Amino acid sequence: MNELQQCLDREVLVVGVGNPLRGDDAAGLVLGEKLAQKLGLPYLCCEEVPENYLTEMLDSPADTILIVDAVDFGTEAGYIKVVSPGELSGESISTHNCSVSLLATVLEKAADKQMMVLGIQPNSTGWGSQLSSAVAEAIDSFVATLRE
Repeated sequence: MNELQQCLDREVLVVGVGNPLRGDDAAGLVLGEKLAQKLGLPYLCCEEVPENYLTEMLDSPADTILIVDAVDFGTEAGYIKVVSPGELSGESISTHNCSVSLLATVLEKAADKQMMVLGIQPNSTGWGSQLSSAVAEAIDSFVATLRE
């Protein structure tokens, strides 16, 4: 939580990544939107193609881009952690056309923006499934602890 607070002390653009049709892969979209709403931050819903929003991210006045995505940390469902994109090293569940770490590398080289990832451990990412109760509860609990 300390890493997130340090990130939020800057001007932040929240970027939600995930597929709303693949269960917990939508966790990045749900958590990103709720986080942005609670903290009054701008939110960009990219679904599974964040690379299509490079211009919006580059043109944003934000100096920090917080990518929110489902990440397989190998832990219990709903575990939430802030990491730098370089720490992902292939941990992303890769349902997206472009990996989050590659996207972050491109953005860091193209603009003077800090990149961070808020990852949430998925339970199930099957087609047509809903957000699991463990992940939904973790999102609500996490957002409830945030200060406006």
